[in-house]
Amino acid sequence: MAYAVIRTDLMSGTKQPADLVSLRFYDASGNKAEVENGVIVKLQGYEDGEREVMKAVAATADDDLNECAIVAGVEVMYDERKKNLDEYINEAGKAVRGYIPRSRNIFSVTKEGFVGGTAPTKGAKVGIGTGGKIDAAGTGFGTCVDVEVAGRYTYYAIKIGKTETTAASTPSVGG
Repeated sequence: MAYAVIRTDLMSGTKQPADLVSLRFYDASGNKAEVENGVIVKLQGYEDGEREVMKAVAATADDDLNECAIVAGVEVMYDERKKNLDEYINEAGKAVRGYIPRSRNIFSVTKEGFVGGTAPTKGAKVGIGTGGKIDAAGTGFGTCVDVEVAGRYTYYAIKIGKTETTAASTPSVGG
């Protein structure tokens, strides 16, 4: 089975450590589960007794992007028979790296990172779909800004849309 391959092209977490998190993925039943790179997860606070590892579940289209992260574990395969990046999946129970989505950040994933393997065309809007995968038929997450063939993989570059919320108007000092 082929899994999604991710590239962290222009993600702020590569230079800004505050935009990185360590997370452990849980399924809908609350059990530790394996997770593909490129999945968008909703962070649910730190695990009990932890200061660094957060509990994460698959995000939905209704989730606030400021409470989400994009899974991008380091592809270290201990099985010598596995040689390709698309053979890698983050094991259940393993702490995994996640990038906090920031406006205008760009990352790329292969078609396996999209719901049903249906990739978008360049310029198409995308959203968050089933299982936290990117939905080529959705909106609200970002835009596919490029399609690039690099070696054996075709990457779909996703530019994240606006993640900041507008601050509520606050009264001025003295009035």
